[in-house]
Amino acid sequence: MDQARFENELTVATHRNDGTLGEFHDSFEDAVSTVEAELGASHPMWIDGEPHETDEQYTVTNPADRDREIGQFAAGSAADVDLAVEAAADAFDGWRRTDWRDRVEIFRDAAGRMRDRKYRLAATLTLENGKNRFEAMADVDEAIDFLRFYAREVERNEGYAFDTGEPTPGQHCRNELRPFGVFGVVAPFNFPIAIFTGMLTGAVVTGNTAVAKPASATSLVAHEVVETLSEAGVPDGVVNLVTGSGSDVGQPLIEHEDVAGVAFTGSRAVGREIRRTFFEREKPGPVIAELGGKNPVIVTENADLEKAVSGVANGAFGFSGQKCSATSRVYVAEALFDEFTDRLVAETEELVIDDPRSADAFVSPLIDDSALARYERICETAREVGTVRTGGEVVADTDLADGRFVEPTVVTDVPHEHEIAREEHFVPFVTVHPVSDFDEAIEKANDSSYGLCTGLFSEDEDEIEAWFDRIESGMCYVNREQSATTGALVQAQPFGGWKASGTTSKFAGGYWYLPQFMREQSRTVVGDAGRE
Repeated sequence: MDQARFENELTVATHRNDGTLGEFHDSFEDAVSTVEAELGASHPMWIDGEPHETDEQYTVTNPADRDREIGQFAAGSAADVDLAVEAAADAFDGWRRTDWRDRVEIFRDAAGRMRDRKYRLAATLTLENGKNRFEAMADVDEAIDFLRFYAREVERNEGYAFDTGEPTPGQHCRNELRPFGVFGVVAPFNFPIAIFTGMLTGAVVTGNTAVAKPASATSLVAHEVVETLSEAGVPDGVVNLVTGSGSDVGQPLIEHEDVAGVAFTGSRAVGREIRRTFFEREKPGPVIAELGGKNPVIVTENADLEKAVSGVANGAFGFSGQKCSATSRVYVAEALFDEFTDRLVAETEELVIDDPRSADAFVSPLIDDSALARYERICETAREVGTVRTGGEVVADTDLADGRFVEPTVVTDVPHEHEIAREEHFVPFVTVHPVSDFDEAIEKANDSSYGLCTGLFSEDEDEIEAWFDRIESGMCYVNREQSATTGALVQAQPFGGWKASGTTSKFAGGYWYLPQFMREQSRTVVGDAGRE
């Protein structure tokens, strides 16, 4: 397989390497001012290339300042979903017949347009979901990468059509991957540009049409993405945007009889229900889902502690742990446990909690009130069953009182079997556990229904090889001090999980992702009619 090097869109790293980080900050802050001046508008749905109004709306506010409105958005219903699916179904035949080269050019054009407005998109994301400027720009960069990489993959595979030769004289054979039809694309709040764009591109660049539902908390940036695709030349009806709650819009979309497949990123419980819904249909279709993680890190006696502490702190507390890839449990060799924990606590207490518009901000606000309540409940349980070494409180700083800011939390003495050490929380919370040896660490790391991301800190090559051989996880990182478990790059580090962390074990941003959106057809013609 031709695996020519793919150039990732690394905006911050490029500025840093060029010594022009000041330009990045200036451009970002200018974009924030521009976007802030436009906030508060009303946003309809987008169906069949036209705005679609509804009687009801919902309001999105800034998680760092709940008094600041992002905008009002159309609150959809099953009837609106029907209209969107109908538009997508009507557009399917024309779109699937569109030459793959034309589809590729449209998505490359979209990537260029997104690159041109990357600062605006990053600023929108910071204001809408609370990511600091560095993480917001990385989110946008990843979306651009998805557009470019998936377009490249369709081109590299020549539209996924292959001449399979003549197995017997006069028998001419071809093999093709062909689109299913209408895809429902249901995206989360935490990577509202990257994941939304990636799933939507996967569905549409392969010839399907789509009805996309973003998380309610991040509806504005979804509008920006759909607008970009439309301007790039995606025909009316091929991409439709519906907004609203999961029960009013998401569920009718998943259950719609004319939806042929679903791309979903979210909770394990919802993903399982989607899969069950599709399996029970007369014509089951693909459910391409990433369903979270409870991501372990092992720190052996042969670890570089400076790397390990940095990697765990960044992996656990970046975007306040609101990532399915976040580091959430750490197994440390007993000989290093006290030193590692003390150093992790000290590093955690140095992390800056501030408005994400600030250049120094690291810890982000929680996305909504349910996340805030979940954090408080988990920390209360941690105090009962373990020892809270740092954190565990809602931030009392009066300057941040209008935001959902909480302290990053490090907890020890929690039994490995306890639910707060085993369930995904999506808040800045990590448990640290001593282990007697490498075997115990592997056993406990694997003792989970999840298998998304995992990390190892060891300078011993034999340990590293043994860990790769035995660990049960889709994403595996060794000695990654910038983040023990988060921050995958398209193509180089395809993103997905094993076990209950996903439904297909084929990863986003990888070589085997796009074929999931298509169904195989074997074509045989006997006689001269089959000759080209």
